[in-house]
Amino acid sequence: MDSEDKRILSLLQTEFPVVARPFDALAERLGTEPAALVARVRRLAEGGVIRRIGPVFDSRRLGYTSTLAAARVPAERLAEVAARVSRLPGVTHNYERRGDYNLWFTLTAPSEKEIARTLDALRRETGIVFHSLPALAVYKIRAVFGADEATSGFPPRKESAPMELDDKQKQLVRALQDGIETEAEPFASVAERVGQPTEKVLEQIRAWMKTGLIRRFGAVLAHRRVGYRANGMAVFGVPSDRADEAGRALANRPEITHCYRRPPLPDFPYTLYAMIHGQSEEAVRSLADRLAKELNAPDHALLFSTTEFKKSPMRYFEPEDRP
Repeated sequence: MDSEDKRILSLLQTEFPVVARPFDALAERLGTEPAALVARVRRLAEGGVIRRIGPVFDSRRLGYTSTLAAARVPAERLAEVAARVSRLPGVTHNYERRGDYNLWFTLTAPSEKEIARTLDALRRETGIVFHSLPALAVYKIRAVFGADEATSGFPPRKESAPMELDDKQKQLVRALQDGIETEAEPFASVAERVGQPTEKVLEQIRAWMKTGLIRRFGAVLAHRRVGYRANGMAVFGVPSDRADEAGRALANRPEITHCYRRPPLPDFPYTLYAMIHGQSEEAVRSLADRLAKELNAPDHALLFSTTEFKKSPMRYFEPEDRP
């Protein structure tokens, strides 16, 4: 990638215009021609740098619940068990990580009861125990790479009650969840699919962004393709009376994309989870060690991602969803 590609990716992630002709608006800011910009964006998508351009929905605002699941899987069975997990429609991220707990995945469902039922079914089918580690507090969700942290314009995350959506709104969520096309008027195609005027679709997206139902609208990148080749989940054992203060301190670090407080396990006594992305494992490890000292959390660990079994957007309001 050249410097212009990097500038384009920054804007696509943080300042994608929700207007009828978004690439025209971006081209004007970049001082280029819309057709040339569209060609570059298509090249970046075809090269695997851009996974998709679209909304990042807040699952809780849509009435869903989610958890992080962890399991100890014998090495000779890991591929088999991971494939079974990846077939679940509610699994969006599924990774092998170095450590005794070597399979980690996120599971989203319409209810906690459905999550428990799914994990229990996996246990019965595979003989593997899957531990649910739901977020007890969310300090940061911001998977943006190579953009200026200070000027990206994302508001702090706020927990809010689920929103009631009508059938047309749910149809729009389904039409948007896989992203928009890289074309002059991408929202016109979405509007045609849901049978609504383009301006009404744009107004609804902007309203959802304002209320936080859409956390951001923009490009989702393949972080390894833009130089962030090391991905480590840093976990810290922090007493409950210091957890929120420590979580907020971690969230302020630009290298951290996600930060949560989760319940400990008897043999995994960590409560703060922070995803660190860096250009090398050495850089990630060095930062995790510094953070542990700053937090006064000598009991910490770093689990590097080694295999990505699945990474895909959540599919909401599908027929198989059960209350």
